[in-house]
Amino acid sequence: MISKEAMHRVILEHVQAENDNARERVLATYSRHSPVFDDVPSGARYTGGDEIVNNYRHLWDGFPALKREITRWTFGDDSVVIELTLSGKHVGMNRGVPASGRQLELRVIAHFQFDDEGRIQQETAYYDALTFTRQLGIARDTAPTARH
Repeated sequence: MISKEAMHRVILEHVQAENDNARERVLATYSRHSPVFDDVPSGARYTGGDEIVNNYRHLWDGFPALKREITRWTFGDDSVVIELTLSGKHVGMNRGVPASGRQLELRVIAHFQFDDEGRIQQETAYYDALTFTRQLGIARDTAPTARH
């Protein structure tokens, strides 16, 4: 079983490597045995280091200065859940969407399951896809307006 302190260290390194757009450092935090990144809102599931890094590449291309700030931690026996905020400007191509110049601020919940070696076996991300697309100008606000 991995300690709370060890999970904390790995996640801090993982998030800092993401913030630094550091491919090799991000990969080093994942398991060497078929790691998985599950993007629940998009329905995409990436298996293995190459697929996971390719997913990050799209994000890094579109938001090269994207920052992640962890705001809450919850620990289990071999897992951790973090709440974080992603913030940055959409200045490059992201999955076929040209740069909008718009600011993104997106709250995310990420669940990390660890392997026996203390590395991330699976990361599962949850966020509001409508908020993401609306902030980039891809989707319009569909919330009902109040009537007086």
